Formats: sequence, C-alpha cells, structure tokens
Amino acid sequence: MSLGDPRVVVIIGALGALGACIGSFLNVVAYRLPRECMNVARPRSRCTQCGRSIAWYDNLPVLSWILLRGKCRGCRASISMRYPGVELGTALLFAWLGAHVVKEPTAFGSDWLVLAVMLTITSALIALTLVDLDYRILPDEITKSGIVLGPVLAFCAPELQHDAHLISLDSPRWAAAVSGVAGAAMAGGVLWSIGWLGSKAFKKDAMGFGDVKMIAAMGGCLGHWALLSLAVAALCGAVIGIVIRVVTAGRYIPFGPFLAVGMWTVMLWGPEIWNGYMDLFRP
Repeated sequence: MSLGDPRVVVIIGALGALGACIGSFLNVVAYRLPRECMNVARPRSRCTQCGRSIAWYDNLPVLSWILLRGKCRGCRASISMRYPGVELGTALLFAWLGAHVVKEPTAFGSDWLVLAVMLTITSALIALTLVDLDYRILPDEITKSGIVLGPVLAFCAPELQHDAHLISLDSPRWAAAVSGVAGAAMAGGVLWSIGWLGSKAFKKDAMGFGDVKMIAAMGGCLGHWALLSLAVAALCGAVIGIVIRVVTAGRYIPFGPFLAVGMWTVMLWGPEIWNGYMDLFRP
C-alpha cells in the first residue's frame, strides 16, 4: 500500500488502533491465563495492588498510562511500563503487517484474509512470549488450540507456506491444510526427538513439552517451514543466550520467545532466509 493514499493512512491508523486494543487484551491474557482461578474475560480490569476497578477512561491503551503518569488513580501504585509497551508494540506490528500484506486497500479479497490470519498468529505469539517469560510455561489453551486450528489457518491463507507445500494437491488451500497436518506431526516429532536425545545425553530434561506443542502448532500453519523457524529460533537463542550469560552471569531465558521470533520471521520472509542460507554454500 502506498502511504501517499489518504485511504491507506486511515486503514493503517485503524489497524494500529486495533493492535493497541488487542495488546491491552494480551496483557490481561498474560496475567490471568496462567492463574487458573481467573477468567480472562471477567471480572473487568482491576488494579493488581488495591483491587480497584479500572474505569474505561483509565483503560485506554497507551494514552491512559501516559495521562496517569504510570500510576493507579486510586492507590498511586506504579503501573509497569510493560503494559503500554505491549500495547504500542502490538499496534506497530498490526500497522506494519497491514502495509506489508495488503496490496489494494479497497479490494476486500484474499490479501485481507491473509492479513487476518497473520494478525491472529501474531497475537498468539505475543501472548505465548509474555507468559513464557513470566512463568516458564506455554499454556495449552493456546498451543493445543493452535495444533487444531493451524491447518484451518493454512487453508484460509496458503500463502503462509510460500507456495511450497509439503504435500502437493490441485487445490493450494487443501495442499496447505494437509501439509499443515503433516507439518505439525513432523515439527513436533523433530523437537521432541531433540529433547529426548538431550535428556539422555545430559541426564535431565533438555526440552519442555510446551515447546513441542508450540512448534507443532507452528507446523500446523507453516507446514515444513516450521523446521526453518526452529533453526532461526535456535540461532537467535544461541546468540542472545551467550550475550545474556556474559552480561548477567547465566540468567535463564525460555525457548518459547525464540520460537515466536522464528515463526514470525519465516512466516514473512521464509524463502529469503532459506535462499540467503543456501547462498553461503554456492561458489
């Protein structure tokens, strides 16, 4: 989309506003979902310190945090910068994806369906990242749902597999869906095998089963491209892990956020990443 078109500016702005609202909800999901005694929809948002219900005008994404100067209106307890950070980050990702994916803003065709699928995946990856960073778990509510819905999302947006399906059929949508089923089994099986071998070699658990379910869900969407996501995740994890080990003397970072980065980048630039890697071996 061309930013010179006023309609495009409006659409990107609307996607950014939607992303901010989704980011606000993802903050709630990340806080409540691991607490099995809490419902992500009810009760309405409250201050975690004083329990005061948050009025709608104090719950506007990013803006309310700025107006309240990062403090609860009732007890004046500090509100973490992560809340507006997630809201703003999600807004930017939604806006960027809209500009990147949709070619013709007024034609509500396949581009918009692909965008809707990518926004759904992006939201799930953000939620998984936040929960894994906080609690070292990847909730079944998201990962298992992803395994089931992955092939459905692939059917809706076969472009996720970059026109290179694991199983070829006359219909690209059905090829993507069937490849998603096979990809879920393949990606989950590969990571489970790596974890099993690691546990035998190091005499302790080397891989959480939540990571296996997460990459199986990734395979459901991306097919065999999930294996490239795993490679990207492993590379990012190795580089960042070394840096953090040097800086913080060994602070542990879970693997889920790296899997999220791997899936998101391969979802958008899978062929470019693969071709760049293969170019390393060409004369």
